[in-house]
Amino acid sequence: MSTLTRISINPARRNGRKLLTNPQAMHAAVRASFPPDISEDEARVLWRVDTQDHESVLYIVGPEKPTGAVIVEQAGWESRPAQTADYGRFLDSLMKGQRWHFELVANPTYSEPNGKRGKVKAHVSARHQLDWLYKHAPKAGFALAPRVDDHCTDEERSRWAVSDAPMVMERWTDTFGKGNESRGSRNQVRIAKARFSGTLEITDADAIRHALTHGIGRARAYGCGLLTLAPVK
Repeated sequence: MSTLTRISINPARRNGRKLLTNPQAMHAAVRASFPPDISEDEARVLWRVDTQDHESVLYIVGPEKPTGAVIVEQAGWESRPAQTADYGRFLDSLMKGQRWHFELVANPTYSEPNGKRGKVKAHVSARHQLDWLYKHAPKAGFALAPRVDDHCTDEERSRWAVSDAPMVMERWTDTFGKGNESRGSRNQVRIAKARFSGTLEITDADAIRHALTHGIGRARAYGCGLLTLAPVK
C-alpha cells in the first residue's frame, strides 16, 4: 500500500529548524519513521518540503504508513498530528489524457564525458533545468505545453494555454555535511535544486504512477524527485 503523509514542521523549534535546513537530518528523520526492513518495490521513500505563507509542510511518500508522530513530537505541533492517506486510490484513478497541476523539486543533472562513466554535473540555469524537465517528461508518463521553439502542429499548440507552461519557481543549492564527524570522515555535499510548477497531461498512466511513487531524477534521499498532482484550477 502506497501512502502520502503530510506533516507541519515548526521552524520556531530547534529540531524543526534543523530538519528544515539540513537535508541529511531530514533524511534520517524520515527514514526512522519507517521500519528498517520495509520493501520499496511498490514505492520508495520520498520526501519534499513546501514552504508557503510562513508554513513549512513535509510531504512523504512511502510503501506503508510512517510513524509520523515521532517527527511531530520532535519538530512539529502537538495540535497538528501527521495526516496519512492511502495513495493507491488516487493512483488507480489516473488515466491517459487527464490534466493536472504539478509540483516537483528536482536535482537536474547531466553527464559530462570523462572516461567510461562520465562525470555528473548540475544544471544551474533555469533554461537548462527546464530542458531537463522536458527531457524526462515522456519517460515519466506525461506531456508538457510546447515551447516556442518546439516542433509541433498548430492544433497541438492550441490545446495549451500560456498559463499551462511549466516554470522554475525557485532555484537553490543545499550544502550539508555527510559522514561520521567523530571519525574525521565528514564530507561536504552540494545539491543543486529546482522547484518546477505547471500543468501536465498524462500520456502513460502506468509510467506516471511509477514516477509518483519512485521519484524523478537524482538525490531522491535528500528531498528531490517527489512529484505531486493537484486539480487544475
